[in-house]
Amino acid sequence: MRHAFTAPILLLVLLPSPVVAQARPDFSGAWTLPADAPLAPNGKPAPAPGFGPSINILHEGDVVTISRLLGGTTVHIRHPLDGTETRSRTPGRLCHGDAQSVWSAAWEQDAIVTTFVGAIPAGATATTPSGVTTTFRLQSPDSLAVELTRRSAGAAEPRTVITLYRKTGLPAQPPPAKTAPLQAGISQAAWLGGTWEGATSSSTAEERWIPPSGGSMMAISRTMRNGHMSAFEFLCIVERNGGLVYQAMPNGRQPATEFVLTKVEGSGLTFENPAHDFPKLIRYTLGADGTLEAVVSGEERDKPLVFTFRRK
Repeated sequence: MRHAFTAPILLLVLLPSPVVAQARPDFSGAWTLPADAPLAPNGKPAPAPGFGPSINILHEGDVVTISRLLGGTTVHIRHPLDGTETRSRTPGRLCHGDAQSVWSAAWEQDAIVTTFVGAIPAGATATTPSGVTTTFRLQSPDSLAVELTRRSAGAAEPRTVITLYRKTGLPAQPPPAKTAPLQAGISQAAWLGGTWEGATSSSTAEERWIPPSGGSMMAISRTMRNGHMSAFEFLCIVERNGGLVYQAMPNGRQPATEFVLTKVEGSGLTFENPAHDFPKLIRYTLGADGTLEAVVSGEERDKPLVFTFRRK
């Protein structure tokens, strides 16, 4: 009987032990550049290039969302950690269309490595290669090393900059995604290009639109009355978040007032901003006879202003 029990016990001892999967580190947190960080030439702590004094990281399983500074704007980039490519959109400056960035990210042992594959400038379709990589490595639960590696033109070896951040709190949730606008491209406004002139008994109005290029088109408008200019306006239509935005700067006023494209009907474009006092709606329509009608309206009870232009 003793031998009968010995064999199973010996078999259990000889079998390999099951491998316990090691949990990946959690990078979630609000990470801040400490006051004792190395100083930049301006005498202030030097942040990692492109990240600024703070980084927000929300880590959920095999997806990490990193909020970083791009072109002066905070962009929330969602990275699947499986090496697949994703894109983020950076809002353009005044009269500039949106630019896009192409990324990939993956685990490298216990570190997360993101690669900036390249940029797609406003209005372009091809990607301008980059190849900049950033490695996020936890030195401790409250210390994050950000290692940015890039190869400069003419340099024999890539250069790596390492910046340490400290955890100062829980990560903030990225803002909810904005409702996607009506999808449209700047080419759908190309028919508006040219010089348009309209006249009344006491004044002459003129709009000069240059053809679309680089994700935008621009115009200047002026109103002449009794031989002098009584008003002028700078205008732009730009690609934003997959749609179009009309930017108006009456008499050069800054910041521009923006109206989002809400309707496309053949050679007709309607832009709206319900929160603005007046106007709330701007609509351009190209008639069958070649005339251009511009409608500017406010509240429903208000009578809209209608302007008729002919190509000059």
